[in-house]
This record gives sequence, structure tokens and C-alpha cells, in this order.
Amino acid sequence: MINFRTLKKDFSPAILNEGKQLFEQKTVLSAKILSLTADAVRLSCRVLGNYDNSYECEIEIDRLDSSVIDSDCDCSYKYDCQHLAAVVFYLEEYLDKLVVVYSNESSIEDSKDIDDDEKETIMKTIEEAKTKEVLRKGNKQKKELLEEYVSASMILGQSPFFVPEEQIPEDKAELLLIYSIDKNVSNKVDIQLALRLPSRSKPLNIPNIAAFLDSIRYSEKLFIGNKRFHFSKKSFNKMGLGILEILLDHLKCSSETEDKAARIGYMNMEAFGSILAHAHRQATENLQTLVGSEEGERRSLVVQGIYRESLEEPLTTSNCSALLRFELEYLEVSSPKILLNPTLVVEDKLIKVLEDALLFECSEPGMIYQGTYYRFDPAIRRCHLKNLFPIRDMVIPEPLFGTFVENSLPELLRFAEVANQETIENFVTLPFAGKLEAECEICYLDGELEATLHFLYDKIKVPASSNHLELSDVDPFVTEDGIVARNLTEERRIIDALFQDFIFDAKQGCFSVKSEKKIVEFMTEVIPQNQEIVQFICPENLLDQFLYDDTTFTLKLKETDRIDLYEVDLKVNGYLNGLTLDLLWECLASRRSFIEMDRSNSKKGEAKKNKILVLDLDRLAPVVQIFDELGINQLDDHKEQKPLWSLASINFKQFERLPIEFSMSKKLREIQKQMISTEVSEVKVVPKEINAELREYQKQGVGWLEQLRTMHLNGVLADDMGLGKTLQAIISLTQYKKDHPDSLSIVICPTSLVYNWKEEFTKFNQKLKVLPIDGTPQQRKKLIDGLKKYDVAITSYSLLQKDIKEYKKIDFGYVILDEAQHIKNRATRNAKSVKMLNCAHRLILTGTPIENSLEELWSLFDFLMPGLLSSYDRFVEKYIRHPSQGAKDNLENLRRKLSPFILRRMKKDVLAELPPVSEIVYHCHLSQEQKELYSSYAKSAREELSQLVKKEGFDKVQIHVLATLTRLKQICCHPAIFAKEKAEDGDSSKYDMLVELLQTLIEGGHKTVIFSQYTKMLQIMRKDLQTLGIRFEYLDGATKNRMNIVKKFNEDHNIPVFLVSLKAGGSGLNLVGADTVIHYDMWWNPAVENQATDRVHRIGQTRSVSSYKLVTMGTIEEKILELQERKKGLVKKVINTDEEAISKLTWEEVLELLQT
Repeated sequence: MINFRTLKKDFSPAILNEGKQLFEQKTVLSAKILSLTADAVRLSCRVLGNYDNSYECEIEIDRLDSSVIDSDCDCSYKYDCQHLAAVVFYLEEYLDKLVVVYSNESSIEDSKDIDDDEKETIMKTIEEAKTKEVLRKGNKQKKELLEEYVSASMILGQSPFFVPEEQIPEDKAELLLIYSIDKNVSNKVDIQLALRLPSRSKPLNIPNIAAFLDSIRYSEKLFIGNKRFHFSKKSFNKMGLGILEILLDHLKCSSETEDKAARIGYMNMEAFGSILAHAHRQATENLQTLVGSEEGERRSLVVQGIYRESLEEPLTTSNCSALLRFELEYLEVSSPKILLNPTLVVEDKLIKVLEDALLFECSEPGMIYQGTYYRFDPAIRRCHLKNLFPIRDMVIPEPLFGTFVENSLPELLRFAEVANQETIENFVTLPFAGKLEAECEICYLDGELEATLHFLYDKIKVPASSNHLELSDVDPFVTEDGIVARNLTEERRIIDALFQDFIFDAKQGCFSVKSEKKIVEFMTEVIPQNQEIVQFICPENLLDQFLYDDTTFTLKLKETDRIDLYEVDLKVNGYLNGLTLDLLWECLASRRSFIEMDRSNSKKGEAKKNKILVLDLDRLAPVVQIFDELGINQLDDHKEQKPLWSLASINFKQFERLPIEFSMSKKLREIQKQMISTEVSEVKVVPKEINAELREYQKQGVGWLEQLRTMHLNGVLADDMGLGKTLQAIISLTQYKKDHPDSLSIVICPTSLVYNWKEEFTKFNQKLKVLPIDGTPQQRKKLIDGLKKYDVAITSYSLLQKDIKEYKKIDFGYVILDEAQHIKNRATRNAKSVKMLNCAHRLILTGTPIENSLEELWSLFDFLMPGLLSSYDRFVEKYIRHPSQGAKDNLENLRRKLSPFILRRMKKDVLAELPPVSEIVYHCHLSQEQKELYSSYAKSAREELSQLVKKEGFDKVQIHVLATLTRLKQICCHPAIFAKEKAEDGDSSKYDMLVELLQTLIEGGHKTVIFSQYTKMLQIMRKDLQTLGIRFEYLDGATKNRMNIVKKFNEDHNIPVFLVSLKAGGSGLNLVGADTVIHYDMWWNPAVENQATDRVHRIGQTRSVSSYKLVTMGTIEEKILELQERKKGLVKKVINTDEEAISKLTWEEVLELLQT
């Protein structure tokens, strides 16, 4: 057909090159054969232009000599253009295909206009084209198939999705850095890297820095030449690692693909300065390659790993620090002046031209001078170096001599040596002896506040704006006695204090602000806080909008005819009259020092615009606190009656220096004194119905409860476990029943203790008619309806919730809550239900009045005496959310307020004969299987929880957090209770340790109680004890005949082990037959563990008790232990004991627990 090489010669090389580019860019949109003869072919084509336009082209080609017969294009060239050249390249590829299409569309064989010879030639051409097109399509398909095969085989053979991860050993190397600094290019250092490998004598240059850093960053393989390497941060020594960390963070690489560009990275001077500081540190620590003479002299150290320009020139550093030196120069040309002339000093060499050294303004400033790196003295920081050049250009005129000598020079001497100080003897300077004050003139127009500031040095008035400074303003500093110092530092402090968030207009010399909020803050906070040193000149149109509070109060307290109530007589004199305490609380909590006063009720003729009342929050805070203690909310002239307990923390000292005129009647003072007295008198007469011999502390406890009852107060009997709280409560109920024969009281306790309470009543006072309320809803309804026949009802927290509608109808004498930690969460149904009960007296029994936090203490006292601890939000604001603000005083106030209502005696204080408890912690590491399972689960859980917290917030995913942490604790105990169905030897290190410890204890004749919160764990222990032939008792939530089992264990010396579920047997059991306790797994709250230990360490115990904790190291258990210790002190500040712990988790603490 056509020889396209010959055909292309009809176009110039430039046009041909452009045409080829257009073809490769696929700009030939279409081509069609118009005519085909034995001698020529004519085609019509369309080619895309540069601007989404297209050009129509026609070309006729001589088939015999492969030349252009005729061509045409509607571009500006008309013919033989780049578009036609693109068509030629297109025809070279697709002409056969076009011929086949043409033959299908035309009827050459039937044409009578073509002679037979020419028709034969044309048909031969068409047949050849068809054959070639078939071959071309076949070859194209083969090529595509081969390309797909090659591409897929590469992915299948290399992709991490299909290839098992190969454990490639990490290569070791020494990192070499070559730097180059062009002083003509600002703030840029060129970096090249090389490696010194153990197996190679010559350094290996890194051909592509970006690829090298990425391989370390993502732990990927790296190919240098034909060799594969695997580097990580562990591949390098301490010097190289430090350099690498900075490179990973700061090195930038060119996007160019040329070899030279890929080989060189760059960074700024600050980042490179950090590399040099790190290298200096390592060199001086290791003292590598000394280049010095005798011992003790200054030394230059060769830095192994950093080179200048090439590997032939290693960087040296010195153990001698670079110093700053200022050479004072006194000039007296037209007027006296001082120049500071900053210079550098290294190894006794004086560098007068700062540019002779390369200064690195980074976190650890340094410099390079004559190829050696020097670190500056630690007192020199980045900001000092940045100011060297401005200081060099500075000229100090005579009026500032006093400022420089008296204020600036002493500060300068902290950082640098100052030479030629004798120059200051040419003049006399004086410190400003007075107090620097300021004058602030305020202008208020169209909602914009502008302030102009002047500083007052006695009679000298200096504008704060330097643009408005005149010589006449500063000349007065030069006096006959000497040149007075101006305190520029204090001036700056005053400006910062006054004009935060203001805009400074240098041209006008004023500070301005338009924000209404900022204007109010300026008038209500900034002005009152700075009036001692700043005289504010305010326009009337601004002052008229503000009132400044100076309210005073008169507060009189006196008794009423009821012992449980007293009278409050309040008078309010000032702007606060008519406001509520809630409003003032909001101001204090948000630190908002102003209130918008409603002027809608103004008298006729007065302006109706609201005014701003400016509050002195520091003056107001203690006043609001006292009124909140007393339960006063409305601040106006009035009288009201308040409950006696609100006087618990009120004393005359509180009112000193407060704007409150306070008085309390003599009789009320006596009542208050009796209420808060720490002296507890014993009960005078123990009811004869009581079948018990009381100890002295128990008599005092009953006397304390009697005193509370007499004064209509409620309280917490918080004696340590085993000291007889139940007995003391039964005596109080007996006393109350005698005084109120028709009364009905109720005891609410955990489900497991309902019948234990019944037994205690039977034991100590059989005459009281006691009814446990249990059973189906119908049975309980019937029992409740018949309660009039009884003296005391006993029910559980869970059943109280269900029957609360019935109980609300009854007026009880006493409501006693046992194990009151069940209402610690104010939002639970338990807490809400007990607070609905109507009664004359309330009593809480608990060994841990604060189990988790001060928030839970609030819930207890909200049951006992609602309002004693104020509202929940105010309590949290004062004691929890902002504890740092007067925390000591706040907690002391809380302790003083609660102490009359809490009686807590510890075993060590009242039972000297009770043996002490020895607490022992055993540690072990996880087994390999545990470690792998723990690490894998913790990692996935951390990611999952982080997503949940990010999506829903921490407060809404508590249940997921608890589940996750519980699973981790289970892994620590035994993988079998986490994932497996069957336990195998060696699965758990902790369990192996338990077996060894238990065998030792049994051989030593000890009886041991093992507590676990997981029944599956206890079942594993039970099976192994049976296999070993060791006798034991077992108790969990499903166990019946609990008392028989406990009795058998206590009395049978041949039963050495008791397996107990912590939830089922952690309270209410007497296990004095044992002398050893093992806490197999960790509980969040140590108070729960202590309560379980007290099953053994209680009255009746004659032996010393040992308590073992088994803790797996490096896991959540160890971190729980740390959290418990960290939060222990909070309880002591309020309850005066360190036995309980507080463990309310934050999201940050959860993340800490999930770290592996």
C-alpha cells in the first residue's frame, strides 16, 4: 500500500514533530475514506484543536509513490499543517481498518464505473487490508492478554494481600549526613545521606532520600541498586536515631525525578540547628575522637556522622560554649549616644562581625565558626539570637541612658558579658523612685470604645504610642541630678493588662474595640482590676450605662418554738435587692462580673435603657457561699424558717471582713454547739429487750444516734466492717418504737442480706415484729397491705423500685439504708426510689460512705438531708469541677459541715485485740498466649472505642468501655474464661502462681478464702481442686443453704479452701474460720476488696489475717492498682481514712488502661 516513511517527508520536521504529539494525545477524532482507486486514496478527517474546537481536514495520497497529491485544512496553515501530519500518523496505525470499513460501505465489485483491472487491484488491496486488520486485532488481543497477565502476576506475587509477610531481619547501619549551606540562599540547608554498613568498606550513598525515609516511616523494604534492605529506627545508633527523627519531621524533598534532585533534600536552619545540637550532645557525652592536648584543656570533638560538603570533611564540635559579649561605646557627636556592639566569643576568640558565623536560631541555639560547631550557654535562647542584629543597629539616645543602666543592663548581664562598662561613668542615672501610674482617656461614640494611654512618672507624662512621642515628652527624664530611668517592661505589662483583644491604631495612637461584649468586659472587669495604678477618664455617656455594686446585708438568726427549725431575718441594702442567689451563682461559676439590670419599671421621666451592674466577684463569693449554706435564695428583705442542719458549718469567723452584719441568738448558738459537738455521750439505758453485751464504742454509737433523733437530724453510721452497725441500728429502732408505739420503720438492704437482717433482729430483739417483704408482686402487695401489724419491714433495693407506689402511701418512722453505696449514683432508680419515701428519721449504714467519688457522697446526703450539700450542680462546681480554686478551704468546709452527721470508728481504734491485716501483692507476667491475646484485643478495642468516643462522646459509650475493660481483666485471669471452652496447663501465669501459693498455704496449715468475680474462673479452680483431692467449699450466686456452708467451713479444720464469688459473698458473711484471703482478680474499687477481706478480719477472729492480691504486670490490673493509689487521698480529706479508694475513670485514664 503506502510507504509512510516516504510520505512523512512531505512535511517539515517541526510540523511532523507537532503532528506526532497531537496523534499521541489522541486528537484525531475521526477519519473516513472518501474514495479509493488503484492509484490514490482520499480521506476526510476531524482533528481536535487547542481550545476544544476541531479542524476539518482532507488529504489525497498517491499510493504508488507514497506522496501527498493534495491536502486541505481549515486551520490558518491551510495545508501541510500539524493537523494533517497527525492524520498521517493515524493512518499509519489504522488505514487497514479504514479500508475494511470502506469496503463494507461501498459496492466496488458491482460498480460499472471501474474497469476490471483497476477493480481487481482495488479488491486485492481490500483483501490485504482485511488480512492485516485481522492480524492487527489478533495481535492487539494477545498484547492486551499478555499485559493483563504480567500486571496480575506482579500484584499476586508482591501485594501484601496475597503474599505472606516475610520476616526480614533488620539491617544495621551508621547514618551519615552531608550538609551544604549557601550563604546567598536564605534559611536553607541542603542535605545528602549515606550509610556505613558492616558488610561494606565504603559508604553507600542514598540515591533517593524520600524513598529511604518512607521505608523507615512505613517499615517497608528498600532497594538500593539491586540489593534489598530493611531499615527501621532500631537499625541506627543513638546519634543516628536522633538525626533520623528530625529528618523525618522536617526534611523536604524535591518533586523532580532527576537523579540529582532525588539525592538531595533540604531543611531550614532552625531544624538543622536541632540536628547540630543533638550531635553536640552525643559527642560531648561519648567523647569521641579527641583532638586536644593535655587533660582538662578545651577539646574539639569530631562528630561521627555529620560532614560538610563531602565525606572528607567531618564536622567538629567543641566542649567550649559560645558566649555573647556586648562592647559598650559612648559617642558624643551632636548629642550623647550609646552603642552596644554585640559580638561572639568562642575559645577566647572575639568575632566582631556576626556574619562571620552561622547562627542557628532553634530550641538549643548554636553556631558554626570556621568549621566547628559551638553550643551557646543554656541561658541563651532562640529569642536572644533573633534579636542580635536589631541590637547591633540600635542607637541609645541620652534620655534612655537611665532606662538602659538602671533596668536593661542588669538584665543583659544575666545573658552576656558586657565590656567597657566604664563608659557609663560619663553620666549619672537615677532609678525612678515613685510608683509608675497611667492615665487612660476613654472616648465612646457610635458603639466604639477608643482609649488613649499615657504613663505618669510623677510630673512626666509619656504617651504609650511611640508615633505620638515628642522630644519634649522624653527630655524631662534628663535632670540636673541625673537621667531618670523609664520602666519600659512595666509599661508593656500595663498595656497587655488593659487592652487584650483591642486593635492598636498606630497613626491615631489609640486602642479601640467595637465588640459590645469586650466593651462590657473592659468596663466591668479591666477597670475595677486596674484602678489602683491607672486613672480612667470616662465620658458621661459611657458611665451612665454602668452601676458598681456596694450592697451590704443584715443577717439575724434566732431559735423558733421547734428545735429542728430556726428563723432567718435578712435585709438587703443595695443594688442586689430583688435578685436571686441562682443568678449570682451563675456569675461566679462563669466568672461573669456583670448583670444587666432590667429598667422596664423605671419611674416616669427616667431612661428606660437597661444598665449594667458591675460585680466584685471576690467580695461576693463568700457572701453567696454563706447564703447557699443557709438555703437562702431570694435576696430581699424577708423572714423565713430553715432546718437546723443548715447551721452545721456556720461560724462567726466566716463573717469577718464581709459586707454582712451578722448576729445569732444566744439560745440558737447553744443548740448549734450541741449539734456540732464532737463529744459523743453513751446511751444512758440500753433497752432490756436487747439481747447483747455492748462494747463502749457501741454504747457511744447508740447515744450519738439518739442525739441525732432528738434534734430531728439524720446521719451516717460509717463504722468499719465487723464493728456491729446492725446491732446499733436495732437498738435505735427499739428506742424509737418505745417512744412511738404506733410507728412503722423500714430497712432497705441488698437482696442477699434481707433474711440476714431478719436473723439479726431475732438474735438481738425478738419482741420487735419484723416482716421481710419478698415473693411475687401479688404476695408483696398483700404483705405491704398488712404492715400495720408490724414494727419493722425489710425489703431490698430492687423490690423497693417495683413497689414504690405502695410504699409512698406510708409514713415511716425510720428509713434505714444498709450498704448505702447502692444509692451512690443519683440517677439510678435505687436512689430515686428511696428518696420518695416519707419518714420522720433517716439513717445510712455503710462501711464505705464514699465509694467512688465526692459526687456519690452528694447522693447519700441528698437522701438524708436534701439541700445540705446544695444542688448537685453547685456541689460539683465547688468541689469537683474546679477543685484547684481554694480546694483546701472547700474540703475543710465540707468536712466541717458533714462531721456532725458522720460517725466512723475503725477497728484499729476501738478493738485493740483484733489482729491486724497483712496485705501482700504477688506479681507475675502474662503467659505468651495471654500476652498475644491481650495485646491483640487491647489494640483493636482501643481503635474501636476511639471511633465510638469520637462519634458519640465518652459519656454515651460507658457500657462499651466497661465491657472492653472487663474482657481485658478476664484475659489476665485466664484465657479460658475469655475465649476457650477448656482450660489447659500453662495457659495462665497467674493461675499457675495461684496453684503454687495455695499448695504452700495448705502445707502450712492455713485456711484460705479465694475471691473472684468470675464464676467461670471459680469453676476452673473447683475442677482442679477436685482433681488434686483437696477439700473445699464453694459459694456463688446460685448457691443455696449459704449459712450451712459457711458454718461447715468455719468449724471443719480439714477444709482448707473456700471458693467465693465476690458479688455473692463479698458482704454479709462471717468467715472467721479462715486466716488468709486471696483476691484472684482486681476489682475497680478497693473498698469492695476491703469489704470482702472483712469477711475474715472481723470480730471473733483470733489470728492475724493475710490478704493476697494477684496482679499481672504490664496490664490493666497493674494500672488499676496505680489508679486506686492515685485517688486514695480524696476520701481521707473528707472521711479521715485512707482505707477506701476512688476510681471514677476519665477517657484519658481509659486510654491509659488500654495501653500495651
